[in-house]
Amino acid sequence: MKNVIILDLDGVLILTPNWKSDEMHSDGYSEFNSDCVRNLNSLLDNLDAELWLSSTRRLNKTLKQFQEIFKNRNIKAPLVGFLPGGTLGTERKIEIDTFLDHEPIRNFLIIDDDKSLNGLESDRKQFWVQTELLIGLNTEKLNEAIEIIKKWV
Repeated sequence: MKNVIILDLDGVLILTPNWKSDEMHSDGYSEFNSDCVRNLNSLLDNLDAELWLSSTRRLNKTLKQFQEIFKNRNIKAPLVGFLPGGTLGTERKIEIDTFLDHEPIRNFLIIDDDKSLNGLESDRKQFWVQTELLIGLNTEKLNEAIEIIKKWV
């Protein structure tokens, strides 16, 4: 059994408004907000949890490419995998439910701005930190995440 953080990118680490093009990192991929990365790393300190990507951006790159992107942005934990599915138009809630139903997971935390997650069952929704597109994983949301992790068994 494992601990898992299910991580979105847009509205969590990438804060570009929908009407603007992303700022690009020197590796040619979208820049991550440095404050949000610092907050994620603070959460990952002394935490035994795997990172799994839920972002629809996972449809455009391989796991190996995203692992390099995360490394280039100094994210402390390696990216372990992608949520299964991920076809355009599939609700994030369905992807997360499917993942949680089929993986040997002890504890989980979801960090995502996708409003479809309001439809999660309450026993799952309580482990969701709902971020906002232009704010991301700020200090307030980091503190919410820490409080959720305190509930882990």
